[in-house]
Amino acid sequence: MQTTDTFNVGMKKAGEILDAGLFWRGNLAKAVKRRDFKGTLWGVMALSFLLFFYVWQHMQVVKLGYEVQGLKMEKQQLTNQYYYLKYRMYDVNSLPRVEKVAREQLGMVTPRTDQIVILDDGSTFTPKWFSIWTSTMKKSEK
Repeated sequence: MQTTDTFNVGMKKAGEILDAGLFWRGNLAKAVKRRDFKGTLWGVMALSFLLFFYVWQHMQVVKLGYEVQGLKMEKQQLTNQYYYLKYRMYDVNSLPRVEKVAREQLGMVTPRTDQIVILDDGSTFTPKWFSIWTSTMKKSEK
C-alpha cells in the first residue's frame, strides 16, 4: 500500500506543478486530464503548415535559380551561334569567294576589253542646276 500512496502523492504533486504554470500552457494538466488536445493539435498543425510553406518557398527559390542558370547558359550558346553564323555569312558573301565560285563552278572568266559593251539606259541622273548651266552655256556660245 505504501507504493500506491507514494504514487498518488507523486501524481498529485505533478498535477500541482503542471497547474502552477511551469509549462507552456497553464491549463495543460487539465487538458491532459480531460484528454482535450484540440488546441495543441491546432498549434501543431499551424506550425507544420508554416514550416511546410517555408520549405516549399525555399525549394521554389532553388528551382528558379537553376532555371535562371540554365537560361543564362542557353543565352550564351545562342550568342556564340549568332556570331559564328554572322562570321560564316560574311565569309560566304565575300567577293574573293564569289569570284572563286564563279570561276571554278560556273566556268566564268574575266572579259576582255573588246567584249565589254557599256549601254546608256537613259536613266543617268543629272542635277537640275547642271542642265540649266549647260543650256546657259550653249546660249552664250551663240
